[in-house]
Amino acid sequence: MDNNNTKELAVVRLNIIDRIKNIFKKLFSKKEKETEIVEIKEKQKENTFINSIKIEEDDEEKRLLKLQTLISENIVTEEELPEEDVNALHKLYDRQILQLKKEIDDYREKILKIRMNINE
Repeated sequence: MDNNNTKELAVVRLNIIDRIKNIFKKLFSKKEKETEIVEIKEKQKENTFINSIKIEEDDEEKRLLKLQTLISENIVTEEELPEEDVNALHKLYDRQILQLKKEIDDYREKILKIRMNINE
């Protein structure tokens, strides 16, 4: 009979200890969940900020740049393209030319400043 009583007591004690463990787990898990929620909110704020700053390329521009490379590699000719694409490519070329001219002017100014500093 003693064996049965000790087994029953051990089961009861384990249940009490398990209950206490569960209580502490619940308490700590709530704090962890709250900190996870706060971290998630902070990440969302960062993502919205990053997305507001991010400059996304236009799909049309990507397509035109791809066409430009195809033409430069002689895979496609201008005659094979519709007139709208040809006009859009001309505008792209004009923008690229203006950008290159601006970069060249910037380099000229840097060179002139360096020359002025050397001469002095």
